[in-house]
Amino acid sequence: MALQVFEQVEVIGYFHNLKFEIKRFKWRNAVYNVSKVNSNWKTPKGSSYIQHYTVICEKQSIICELSFNLNDFKWELIQYDDI
Repeated sequence: MALQVFEQVEVIGYFHNLKFEIKRFKWRNAVYNVSKVNSNWKTPKGSSYIQHYTVICEKQSIICELSFNLNDFKWELIQYDDI
């Protein structure tokens, strides 16, 4: 992915079969619809971890890496690129 931003975002999603499904996120006053979660993984952070997701937003023609920090419960857009 080309552009690293590390900016806070708002995420809307739900739990389905013990798995978190991301539906959309808001970044810089624009809403991005997630059409597919491509992958997810965890990285350790202190006594907890950070959950990462690679998502595809077909409508906006971008692929993004989002992260959720379980220590402060904040979402962040790590990086993105055009599809």
